[in-house]
Amino acid sequence: MTNDLETDEDRPEMVKLEQLKDEYRQANKNHDWFRENLEEEVATGRYSEEEADEMSVRLEESGRERLAEIQGRIEAHCRTYGLRL
Repeated sequence: MTNDLETDEDRPEMVKLEQLKDEYRQANKNHDWFRENLEEEVATGRYSEEEADEMSVRLEESGRERLAEIQGRIEAHCRTYGLRL
């Protein structure tokens, strides 16, 4: 017998989906913070423009890879449980 008081948000697959979405949002916030921090350090002269360009490229690549990895996990989870994104 199912729990009649249980809402869709309480189902384990929905809880996991929300956790994955939270992980995505947090990774995106972290990426934004690192980008802003790099911009500030360039403005103060800590890094040359060339160094900053190289770091920025690496930061963008790693950020995209991380977000794509989490998005892939979200999509796989939704496919597994027949959930909508």
